[in-house]
Amino acid sequence: MLQKHEIEENPFHREILANLPRVLSLIDSDETSLSYGFSDRYFWAWGLIDFANATFQGFANGLARLWVNGLWPYPTEEEVFQERIHSLFLGAKKLTRKNGSLEEAFPNEGSYCVTALVAYDLLVAYDLLKEIIDENRKERWLQIIKPLVGYLTKADENHAFVSNHLATASAALFRWNLVSGDDPKAKKKGELLLHRILENQSSEGWFKEYQGADPGYQSLCMNYLADIHLHCSGFNLSEPLRKSVQFLCHFAHPDGSFGGHYGCRATRFYYPGGLFNLSDSIPEASLLSEFMMRSIIERKVVSLSCMDEPNLSPMFNSYAWAASKFNGEKPNFSLSDGLMLPCQERNHARTDFPDAGLVIDRGSEHYSIIGYKMGGVVQHFVKDELKILDTGVVFESPNGSLGSSQFYQDNQVPEEDSSKIVITSQIAEMPKTLSTPLRFLILRILCLTVFRSSKLREWTKRILVRRLITKPKLWPIWNSREITLGKNLHFQDKHEVPNGFKRCWLNAPFVSVHMASKGYWQINDEQSKNDP
Repeated sequence: MLQKHEIEENPFHREILANLPRVLSLIDSDETSLSYGFSDRYFWAWGLIDFANATFQGFANGLARLWVNGLWPYPTEEEVFQERIHSLFLGAKKLTRKNGSLEEAFPNEGSYCVTALVAYDLLVAYDLLKEIIDENRKERWLQIIKPLVGYLTKADENHAFVSNHLATASAALFRWNLVSGDDPKAKKKGELLLHRILENQSSEGWFKEYQGADPGYQSLCMNYLADIHLHCSGFNLSEPLRKSVQFLCHFAHPDGSFGGHYGCRATRFYYPGGLFNLSDSIPEASLLSEFMMRSIIERKVVSLSCMDEPNLSPMFNSYAWAASKFNGEKPNFSLSDGLMLPCQERNHARTDFPDAGLVIDRGSEHYSIIGYKMGGVVQHFVKDELKILDTGVVFESPNGSLGSSQFYQDNQVPEEDSSKIVITSQIAEMPKTLSTPLRFLILRILCLTVFRSSKLREWTKRILVRRLITKPKLWPIWNSREITLGKNLHFQDKHEVPNGFKRCWLNAPFVSVHMASKGYWQINDEQSKNDP
């Protein structure tokens, strides 16, 4: 646990101070520039891409939080600060397509997620700064946000079920309903999206990300659900949020890390904002937030400083929200007195989440997580040290393609009273390809032609999601992994390799699916985890 003297300094603010110069450098502050207010340097400064990722316009949220909560570290005049935020709004306006959408990955993408993200962030900035900006600027900002909300109201995300995306859109629509006085269409759509999220919440507490549970992205989802809970009345989210936090508590590890390859999206980051702001009402959120504060201080978890630019804005804003809460009221973790995280308990227990495909086995000196729906991913800790991280078996086909046991499949639930777990998984091809000039040329032709049709664009996205994430090509190889639980956890893989195929022996963890948010660094990456 953190000692009193260790929380005198705001750990979230410290991360922000380390990254704020980078954030400010992303924004085009040249008023003579055609890209004034844009924040994607690859577009406006380097000229290496032919469209601007709109996600960066969301920095307005975090910057505004720092300003109004007395956390701004520089001697900036208010007029200069306001103009910077105004430029982000103007940049968002220039990037908005005729249908009200924004993009992240390619021109004419019609990204529901990014449109929701930027709409939400601009609405938060508006709400935070509305007392200090003049009426003319207020009206201009609302008119910039309005088309984004219109797109969220009319369009939908159909290529996959991604709870954090839907939560972002729902939070944006509810915030718009508040600032506009009343917008029945926005309110109705926000309620519909929230209903979808809650309807698909597992009884185990997790929110669906593509096929299953992913603790890293669930911490982001909690940002937006917490915002709805704290700013909008009548939705009775206390119980769903409490169950979500209770689930997440199992994936804080003894060494301070969080999440991992056993999640269906293999993410290891932790978004602190929503959980920290729920600490006053949910004891488990208080407990988890206190534990993760030390991890952030000691670089034991993927944090703000680890983020690449496409994911920098939402993480920055989450840290700013947590920092402003810390600044307004020093943490009082008494709500969690007497509680312990599962990884801190020393009694022997086994927890099974059959819907998520996760088993947690702990004893007086060990803590093990087995992802059996991910082919038997093993993450094993002895005391406070990660001893084993094995993400599955890999094979090479006659044509040089790679396949692995690590993909989400409906493997059988292990017997609860057994000290051994046997997981039989089919091998699936991994999408280990790189972009080429020809592929980019084809993509751009599609962007300028058929992708102007939302139906064709969404159909293409569904095909790509199936190929890259949910329905990979299956191979005629099965692997049987027998895991013996306990402090001295060990496992054995058995398989028959067809002619022409061969087993690959790896020295480090791998991720099988196409996932932009994989592979961020944390301190335990510097240690060896596998004993061949």
